[in-house]
Amino acid sequence: MPQTDPEMNIRINPYVIAPLVQAESISFFTGLTMRWFRDVFCEEEKLLAEKLGIDAYSLLEKMAERVPVGANNVIPIFSDAMHFKSWYHAAPSFVNLSIDPEKCNKPVLFRALEENAAIVSSYNLDQVEKFSKVKLSSIVFAGGGAKGKLWSQILADVTGLTVNVPIVKEATALGCAIAAGVGIGIYSSLAEAGKKLVKFERQHTPNSEHHKLYQQHKKQWYEVYKKQRQLVDDGLTTSLWKAPGIN
Repeated sequence: MPQTDPEMNIRINPYVIAPLVQAESISFFTGLTMRWFRDVFCEEEKLLAEKLGIDAYSLLEKMAERVPVGANNVIPIFSDAMHFKSWYHAAPSFVNLSIDPEKCNKPVLFRALEENAAIVSSYNLDQVEKFSKVKLSSIVFAGGGAKGKLWSQILADVTGLTVNVPIVKEATALGCAIAAGVGIGIYSSLAEAGKKLVKFERQHTPNSEHHKLYQQHKKQWYEVYKKQRQLVDDGLTTSLWKAPGIN
């Protein structure tokens, strides 16, 4: 594997086990965007979830399950795919909204956000595959978002890959525990510790028909996002985030 990306889209980090490297492609503020939507627009759902004794995101996912694939063509504009050479994002927005409350409501917007996060992740995976020449058949979905069964399935459908969800979803903390276990001699290697400690609770296989539809939405999002970035370039809107040194 080359040590740098000639297109400067993804970041290459040395791994703790030489000569391996980590190809890093980041989606920005995915969890923060979901929290923003929940806290700003879903006070009623938060109260109902509290009464029912469930998580507000679980309630919103239940509502979003009834929304068709593609979320009625609502296009969220938040994080871009990673372009390390010119690292900035468009202004946060929703594009292609409808004033028909049946076609554009909280469940639709919530599903659109989950679909969009999966689309951005899919673009990032494409970039890693192109750089590494490694063809993926499955991925691991960890972190807070992995608690959502709908989001996990959407990720499988968008990427066309099998999605494995671990029991312990805080992957960074588990990785630290694995390294510590090796360091104090409980395990002989990181590989041994990983095999013993990383277990999966469920698996999501992609729906081929949904995947075809998402490929169309993926192309549409890419073209719309380019135009939204141009508005930032023209000084008409404010970027979600810019790397230091980007004017």
